[in-house]
Amino acid sequence: MIQVQRKMIQRSSLIFALTLLCMTPTLADENNWPQWRGPDGNGKTDCKASVTVWDKTTNLKWRSPLPEAGNATPAIWGDKIFVTQPLAESKQRAILCLNRSTGKELWRRGVVYTETEPTHKTNPFCSASPVTDGERVIAWLGSAGLVCWDFEGNELWRRELGRQRHMWGYGSSPILHGDLCIVNFGPGEQEFLIGINKKTGETAWQVDSLTDEAERALSGPENDGNANEFQSDKERSNRLRGSWNTPIIARVGDRDELVVALPRRVSAFSPTTGELLWTCGGGAPLAYASVVEHDGVIVVLGGYNGASMAVKAGGSGDVTETHRLWHKDRDNGWLGTGVSHEGAVYVCDMGGVLHCIEVDTGEVLWKSRVEGGGTWSSITQTADGLMHLLTKTGSTTVFRPNLEEFDEVAVNELGETTNASVVVAGGEVLVRTDQALWCFAK
Repeated sequence: MIQVQRKMIQRSSLIFALTLLCMTPTLADENNWPQWRGPDGNGKTDCKASVTVWDKTTNLKWRSPLPEAGNATPAIWGDKIFVTQPLAESKQRAILCLNRSTGKELWRRGVVYTETEPTHKTNPFCSASPVTDGERVIAWLGSAGLVCWDFEGNELWRRELGRQRHMWGYGSSPILHGDLCIVNFGPGEQEFLIGINKKTGETAWQVDSLTDEAERALSGPENDGNANEFQSDKERSNRLRGSWNTPIIARVGDRDELVVALPRRVSAFSPTTGELLWTCGGGAPLAYASVVEHDGVIVVLGGYNGASMAVKAGGSGDVTETHRLWHKDRDNGWLGTGVSHEGAVYVCDMGGVLHCIEVDTGEVLWKSRVEGGGTWSSITQTADGLMHLLTKTGSTTVFRPNLEEFDEVAVNELGETTNASVVVAGGEVLVRTDQALWCFAK
């Protein structure tokens, strides 16, 4: 009898544990947007937007004013929204926590940083989006450090990673992989990848950038002889080179690869150890956009007419000659990150021209100018396939992916400037402008 009762208790405990597991939200939960570029870091979500049409009154759920301009997109988990925010008057790098239902601010926490840190006027401090796992939220605040809070706003740990100095500031957002928080620190006099334990703030691994000689060797024959471009780190910190993009995790075969665009190359590392897996040369000196992965192919789009290319993931060592599928010495000025769909990447250049680019060949299948002018925005795709592109004037174009032509669904105007990107979670559409955070839903 005792044995039967024990088995019944064990069975009930197992069922209860499995029930909790099924009820616990995950990074991929369609109600959450836990990091830059969404649950999987690729701009896609498993949920549909409840609306495709909105403006200042139509389908507006709430509008929450923000203290000043900022480029970061929010992270969402459960009933909370987190957004990084510069506070110039008090010299703080802050994070705001908002109520998801009402947009009301629940709390704000800031780190005071009084030293001079360069950036561009269109790239305010706190341009990196926060990341959350449902228990903690982590934000990289440039020279003010990497900081972790719980959901009530209590600081759990803080890491000073060093000075971030570049004339255009920084833009890479932290991501999570297992128990690690990974940051692409730079550009400028310090440049490195670092994996930090998300629970303790301790360093698990760190990889410094490749040497100048290695960078030049991987840049391709077209750059031979340009020795003056490869000076000391301090001299190069304000030159036209650097990496602002956020790494992605690509599943290739039986391993995960941490892929990031670096100056003049794209490289893949082990996300658990930092070990360099492969490197492909020929990239642009300015690496703004995050790479796009499609069926094991990595598409790298360079900034300011720099080089673009595609490379097969899963290699070892220098794969420039063996895995690179195509290469363009000069390409459009890419800054925002695109989305892949059925063999093509949809991406908008800085001038506001949307491109449909074939993954395997780099061929531009079509291009079309969108309303609203230029953009820094990255594209977001929902479960029904619809794509969302935000422009600098606050205009969001909703369109369907189509290999033949531009297929516009709607253009939604807000009349407020922005450099952020659209977030879709739980059917709600969130748009950050320089003045406010907007939430739209039926």
